[in-house]
Amino acid sequence: MSSANFMKDNLRIEFLGPGQISPELDKQVDALDRLAFSGQVHKDLEFSSIQWSSHAWMALGHLDGELVTQLCLLKREIRVGREKFCVAGIGGVATHPGWRRCGLASQLLRASEAFIRAEIRTPFGLLICADEVQPVYVRCGWQTVAKSLTFVQEGRRRTLETCVMILPLTDRPWPSAEIDLNGLPW
Repeated sequence: MSSANFMKDNLRIEFLGPGQISPELDKQVDALDRLAFSGQVHKDLEFSSIQWSSHAWMALGHLDGELVTQLCLLKREIRVGREKFCVAGIGGVATHPGWRRCGLASQLLRASEAFIRAEIRTPFGLLICADEVQPVYVRCGWQTVAKSLTFVQEGRRRTLETCVMILPLTDRPWPSAEIDLNGLPW
């Protein structure tokens, strides 16, 4: 068994809410974000100017005390067509480049599904992602529902062209209509 396969079985996952992230851990989260997302270019030229919503919880994955994978969670009422409902938003999914393709993000996503069911209690999870990472989410039960959504930033309605995926958590069907995040994206 390779060391990566052995180590991934020891992933320690924790969920932290507001005020539970120390300044030192916050530095680690920021460093992992920079490392994981450096050099990525999005097809939407205005992507870098987007303001991102604050999160309510962080899911953090550690191997031997080192932060190697993370994601953010929030609860938001959105609009899909004329219908309003709450979703658990997942964003900022990041894995250290040295630990990619080991299944760590998948473990974190599965643990987050259990957290959403127990703590957030929404009928759907919702995330946006680049097309090339879509298969990771599909393997964890996520479904593509749109190629764009709208959001409001600085009082202006904007459209973001990106893969939009949902995780069904109840028997409720997902409506086929325009998705409005009713605020900033996550």
